[in-house]
Amino acid sequence: MLRYILYFAIVFIITDHIFTHWGPEVVNWVASKFLGREVRVVEEAPYRESLIDRVIKEVREKLKDRGGKE
Repeated sequence: MLRYILYFAIVFIITDHIFTHWGPEVVNWVASKFLGREVRVVEEAPYRESLIDRVIKEVREKLKDRGGKE
């Protein structure tokens, strides 16, 4: 059971990362192809961060702070 929860968490994190970075482009592309003209269904935020991006940013900051104190 724990294995399935872990699999679900991994799939969720990967899906979040993919959708955050490429989701709006894919949605707009599919809508444009479906309607036969250029449409904008989803507006893209200027800067988007996925869960993976936030974790990497936090780890870098903590390592940077740790290195500065020594």
